Amino acid sequence: MVERTYIVLLVLLIVQAILTGLVWMVNPILVTHQVAAAGYIASSLLILAMIVYVYYRGDDYDQEWIAAGVGMIVLILLLTYIKGGF
Repeated sequence: MVERTYIVLLVLLIVQAILTGLVWMVNPILVTHQVAAAGYIASSLLILAMIVYVYYRGDDYDQEWIAAGVGMIVLILLLTYIKGGF
């Protein structure tokens, strides 16, 4: 059975890869795409911090911090969407 730490890291890496692909595809000249890129990059940096946290703590990481990080990512992307970045 795969450890849950590896599952969490894999999910975070997949989401980060998707966000990186979206940043790569936006046009940086348009203002709305600049807003979207800022939201994607902020989310990507937050995911990177969560990956480092889970990797550093190993199996005894606090799930509350991961849930708070996921909530922040959703909030950042929601605010980016409301601003018109998508």
